[in-house]
Amino acid sequence: MLSRQKGRIHRKSYTRIYGIKIESNCFVITGGAIKFTLFMDEREHTKQELKNIDKVRDYLKDNQVIDKYTFQDLDLK
Repeated sequence: MLSRQKGRIHRKSYTRIYGIKIESNCFVITGGAIKFTLFMDEREHTKQELKNIDKVRDYLKDNQVIDKYTFQDLDLK
């Protein structure tokens, strides 16, 4: 899976949490932001968060993380 995800709450929320979905109900949180504008991708701090999420996804792929068990075995030193 290792897909980029954002929280989906169906009420007005200004908090954005970014993460990688490893499997159903299992996410690696990579960062967050506070939404100030309609289009988040235009802000420099959210552009950096999107770069970070891609770095984490690439790291997980490079280390053959495919499920929550391989993530738990990952040596993050």
